[in-house]
Amino acid sequence: MYRAVIIDDEKWVIKSLRALLLNQDYFEIIGEAYNGVTGLSLILDQRPDLAFVDIKMPGLGGLELLQAANLEKVDTVFTIISGHAEFAYVQKAMTQNAIGYCLKPFSPTEIQDSILRAYEKVEFLHSMEKKKKEQKEENLNQFPVKNRIVRCMLSYIHQHYSECISIQQIAEQCSVNPNYASQLFNQEMNKTFSCYLTELRIEHAVKLLQDTDLPVSEIALTTGYRDYFYFAKVFKKTMGITPTAYRNRED
Repeated sequence: MYRAVIIDDEKWVIKSLRALLLNQDYFEIIGEAYNGVTGLSLILDQRPDLAFVDIKMPGLGGLELLQAANLEKVDTVFTIISGHAEFAYVQKAMTQNAIGYCLKPFSPTEIQDSILRAYEKVEFLHSMEKKKKEQKEENLNQFPVKNRIVRCMLSYIHQHYSECISIQQIAEQCSVNPNYASQLFNQEMNKTFSCYLTELRIEHAVKLLQDTDLPVSEIALTTGYRDYFYFAKVFKKTMGITPTAYRNRED
């Protein structure tokens, strides 16, 4: 079963909702809170799959709670509960990724429908997360190096070489100290991170010069260089000729 919490400033509401959720096999209630502030702390601490949240509470209302949770990038699915059947509330809730809106007093049918929608959404999110992990593992296995941290670094570099990336960013993505990451990369690849990144970018630039009619300035941007003149300088240093000369050469 997936995990759910209830956040409402009225105890009878929580008691009523708990009773309606007893006879279902999708979610178990793992916690409850009686105001938005403690409710947000509960969500950030427990990271439940589903949260029932009252739209009007002292201190921090339901919409503000959803906004704060979204800023923290939690994967929790939200169902809003309220005594106000107003379209404006529904509309605002949906813009904050709520997937349901239940009115007090609760209808068993309405709660059941909400639970099923939440279950389908949670199943979808878990499926997507699983695919991401599998894809990441597949990406890691593309690189024939023994050290898993270096494989993680290589995977990130190959996915983001067209962006402005640094060893600090890569180390953070792979959960390792930047200095250690740099030393490890050097040791495993026999070249620095900067050297590897430059070679990868120029390799892709060469392919684009050969296989496309893209302007050289656009190729520079596509391969991670925001300054065309710097790109031309690096390309010439690596390949011996300028990008334009390389494209115009006679094979």
